[in-house]
Amino acid sequence: MDLERDYGLAISSLEPHPGGFASDCWVADGRWFVKVWPEGEQPTGLRQLGELGALGLPVVEPLRSVRGELSVPTGTRSYAVFPYLEGRTATWNDWRVAARALRQVHEAPVRVELPPVDTTEPEIRALGRQLDHPWIADRAAKLTAAIDRLDDVRARLAGKAVPQVVCHTDFHGLNLLIDDAGEVAAILDWDYAVIGPREFDLWVAADGGDRLAEFLDAYAADDLDLDHLEFALLARGLRDLSARVSNEMDRPGVETWGFDRIRNVDRNLEVFRPYCRT
Repeated sequence: MDLERDYGLAISSLEPHPGGFASDCWVADGRWFVKVWPEGEQPTGLRQLGELGALGLPVVEPLRSVRGELSVPTGTRSYAVFPYLEGRTATWNDWRVAARALRQVHEAPVRVELPPVDTTEPEIRALGRQLDHPWIADRAAKLTAAIDRLDDVRARLAGKAVPQVVCHTDFHGLNLLIDDAGEVAAILDWDYAVIGPREFDLWVAADGGDRLAEFLDAYAADDLDLDHLEFALLARGLRDLSARVSNEMDRPGVETWGFDRIRNVDRNLEVFRPYCRT
């Protein structure tokens, strides 16, 4: 990448940043955040950031290149530049402000061009074809049962009307920037945002373990749909497991973000149940 050629930015320092799961990220001169997408993956959702900001949501809009582009190709990859905000990523000690921020997202008017949610889950289909992978072969039967269960739940969702809202779909701590006052400075990484059921964001509350009910109370959850929650919990665990197996990276995450989540689905659904319609 050439920041001066592409963005007119004369940079004196470029420091690596932990960034996201598969992206490479950098901080330039302490002023600019540079995100480089994985090879073959195109940036999505950048144009909508301006629309989301206009709805009053705390987002960080990308700079336009000297040619007016929101992202720039560099070899077989693409990158974008954003203003760099000081802050820290959220932890579960920030569950109150995180829950309120998620409620703000869901209460925003649906006046943004985002794709509708897609429940076909191609990544999970790919996982079903890799059950002999050494990381998961010993539990292939458990994964087959979880994928079959996901298909059964999907069938129950057909024609089931639930409120459609702006959904971030990846609303975990790494995508929440917390300022010095302990408030949400920005919600990051809207690549997978959709218009869909709020339940498809609320899966994240289950990652808080014993704080699940507290998160739901802070969010002011009510009238949720248990079938959509079951689908979201299963899909997230299977999808994150699939990403790690397919890319052969983050072997411990296969357990933490895959098998552990799948194992806890029914326990978490019991906590969700009082917040659901009867």
